Amino acid sequence: MNYLFTPLLFLLPILCAPACARAQVRKAALPLDTGVLNVAQPIVPYDIPSKPSSPSSEKYFGPVEQQPQFPGGTKALYKFIEANLRIPSMAREIGISGKVFTTFTIEITGEITNVTVLRGLGFGCDEEAIRLVESMPNWKPGTQSGKIVKVKYNLPISFMTK
Repeated sequence: MNYLFTPLLFLLPILCAPACARAQVRKAALPLDTGVLNVAQPIVPYDIPSKPSSPSSEKYFGPVEQQPQFPGGTKALYKFIEANLRIPSMAREIGISGKVFTTFTIEITGEITNVTVLRGLGFGCDEEAIRLVESMPNWKPGTQSGKIVKVKYNLPISFMTK
């Protein structure tokens, strides 16, 4: 008698499982009118120029053959940051420590433009990072295929309070 019920005990969960799975899918399905997709916002395609532009005037390059360089090299950049970074008083009082990730453009002249914060700390640290980057001297610009090009550059700036 036990031999008859044992196979049924194994078959019963197998037969019931698809029915339960279908019921869960129906419950999880979203109605189309929930407003998840906001169609009112226009989708702006990436603007592709109709004619190729000169690399030195409009294009930005990320990885280039010759990266832009701070005058004096990387060690001089670190010394500049250490000498000119001012910890904001609000951040010092609270004891904020961390990094502000900045991005900026190094123009073909070496000038720094379009300084923005990618990820900040707040408490005045973001504004101080922008001030610091904007106060840097002109860099040696990057080159691609022997031509001087604009380069987007990311620079993390560390804030350590004691």
